[in-house]
This record gives sequence, C-alpha cells and structure tokens, in this order.
Amino acid sequence: MNRQVHRLMKAAAATAVAATTAVAMAGTAHATTYYGGATTAYSGTNSGTMCDSNCTSGAPTQNLANLSKDLWTASKSVSAGVHFHPGDVTGGSTVAMSVKWGSVATTSGAYNNTYGSRFGFNFPAGDGSQRWEVVNATMTEHTSDGRTFTYTAGRSIPIMALDDVAFSPLNVTLLSDCAWIGDSNLNLYFTQSGVQGEVSFGLGKNDSHSIGEFARTWTEASVGSDLRMASVSFWNTDFHWSGAYLEGPPALSSQTVLPASSGTRSVSWIQEDGTNNCDARMSYSITTALRTYSV
Repeated sequence: MNRQVHRLMKAAAATAVAATTAVAMAGTAHATTYYGGATTAYSGTNSGTMCDSNCTSGAPTQNLANLSKDLWTASKSVSAGVHFHPGDVTGGSTVAMSVKWGSVATTSGAYNNTYGSRFGFNFPAGDGSQRWEVVNATMTEHTSDGRTFTYTAGRSIPIMALDDVAFSPLNVTLLSDCAWIGDSNLNLYFTQSGVQGEVSFGLGKNDSHSIGEFARTWTEASVGSDLRMASVSFWNTDFHWSGAYLEGPPALSSQTVLPASSGTRSVSWIQEDGTNNCDARMSYSITTALRTYSV
C-alpha cells in the first residue's frame, strides 16, 4: 500500500436515528411482574374499558370496577406492559388475572394488593411498521364468602419494532490489476444514510483492504427511519487524467435495511472501477438487533 487518505462528508440526511421514549406512568417499584413468552413501538398509553358477555352493565363488584378503572398500559418497540397500582381490592377478596396479548399469547397471574401487579410481553416484530394490538385483561374475583365474579377490561396499544443496526467495515479485494507496474492507486467513495465518504489507497492484485470509516451504527431505528444499503464506487487513478471522468460519491441505494430479522447477514458483490480497467470484490456485514424494554 503506497498511500492512504480518508475523508467523510455530511449528507443532507441526519446521521443518527432519534431515540423513542416510552410514555408510561410511574408504577410501584416492587409490583409483582408476570411475563409472557419472549418472542421477538412507538410509545403511548391508552384508556377505556370493555365488558365481557357476562357483564352488560359495568363491573359486577366495586373491586373489579376499581381494577378496571386503574388498569394502564405502556409500550415501546415490541414490548408492552399492563399495570395495576396497589390497594384496589378490599374486603378480603383475591383476584386472578389473565392477560390476552392480541391473538398471540396469554399470561396469567394474581393481583398483588400490597405492591400492585405488572404483566409484560414482547410481541412479534411483524413487518416493522406501526400497528395497534388489543390487550384484554380478564379479572376473576373470589370473595371471602365463596362467590366468584368475572370482568374483562381492554386497551389498545401501539407496537412498532425498533432495531439497533450496525454496518461492519467495508472489505475491498482487488481481483485484477489496474496498474501495469506496482500497486493500483484507487479512490473509493461510499454513500450511506446520512453520510458520504472518500478513501484513497493502493492495492495489488488479490490484495485486500479494510475501510474502517465505512462502519456505522444506528440506534433505535424503525422502518420509518428509511435506512438504506450502502452504495460504493471506485476509480483507478493510474489511467485517470484530470477531467477525463467525474469522480464522486454514488447515489443513495434504493434498497432498505429494515425490516430484517435479528442477526448478522453478509453483503458481497463484484464491482468494476469507474474507468473499466479492473474489478474488485466488495463485502460487508449488517447486524440487526431487535430492542425490547421493560415498560
């Protein structure tokens, strides 16, 4: 390698994805928590009640009315939480609870009158776009004198997958010589969402070069962030006199990064230089991690 120059240029788009903050009321620190299945959102709280087929005129007992009114929800990314504050039940009753997460799963537990209760679940990511899921909490009260009453309260919550996305360094392997003698002197340009870069270096045939400046990370990205795959172009400067070609960063790719399953995928292709004198293999990896939260 006979020379190496690096330069990054700002593009019109922002370089970072803004973090999304969950909107949730502060619950009791020691609330009993019940978690649903760990399958892999926008934020929000919702209110409103519903009655099941056995209850046409509201909750049948004051305890169930208290719980129905007190029920509150929170969500962020694919994570959802159903909460109850302490002290909603009097008279020695106990209340069993069953929370149905849309049509995906059901979580069961018991209301803790001393500390309150929390039920949590991670929805599937789906196609990554925002959707609304209905959560129903069925509460069954067992009174101290042996009677049983049941009531169902529902909420609608927003779910939208948030992912951490990372591009690895770009690896360049020269497959054919651009120069007749010695290393080929190359100018390489790349375009990503929010960033354009330029790197100059020398390579011989079958030699490889790793471009660390290509690596980038986005936090809490969504489908709406419109992250794109990288575009790359390179030029052989040995047979490139001034003004013969117009160098510069390539256009932003039309291929989007999200939605994608959690994990690492490899991207590789063979590309000809801008002067049609040589070929190089370009490769990098994309790591995507779905974010979950305690909400």
